Amino acid sequence: MARSPKTPETKPAAQAEVRQPTFDLNDPALQAIITQAVAVAMAAKAAEQANGKSDQSAKNEMRVISAFKKKGFGIVKPHEDVRTFNKWVAAGLRPKEGEHAVKVQNLRLFHKSQCRPLTKEEAAGFEAKAKEKTAKSSAKVVPISTGASL
Repeated sequence: MARSPKTPETKPAAQAEVRQPTFDLNDPALQAIITQAVAVAMAAKAAEQANGKSDQSAKNEMRVISAFKKKGFGIVKPHEDVRTFNKWVAAGLRPKEGEHAVKVQNLRLFHKSQCRPLTKEEAAGFEAKAKEKTAKSSAKVVPISTGASL
């Protein structure tokens, strides 16, 4: 049986020897470096959470700003100038008829300039719908297996 020309007959001397690691995981100096790195990472995460924004939240806000800038609204502040329909209704405003939402990922957002104040009738209607919705969600649920036998 002939050997293929691709496989070498002998290994070079450098590949034949196994190199031992040059550091010890139990070395106190290495443990100190790891502890310091973990402390820095945890402090950064705690500071981020203190601001109340995760990485995803910050990315979403940048997407909102970019999308509204492309549509010509200029500089916007998410959660102040830009909200969903229901958030504007809760604030006492409503998007004007004929205005279109700006799509940002799974959100449909309106700018404050696209909104008008709610009329008393509209406000009453939205309040009635909200009460109806909470009544449905707070309906009493009786489990099937209550322990009573038939």
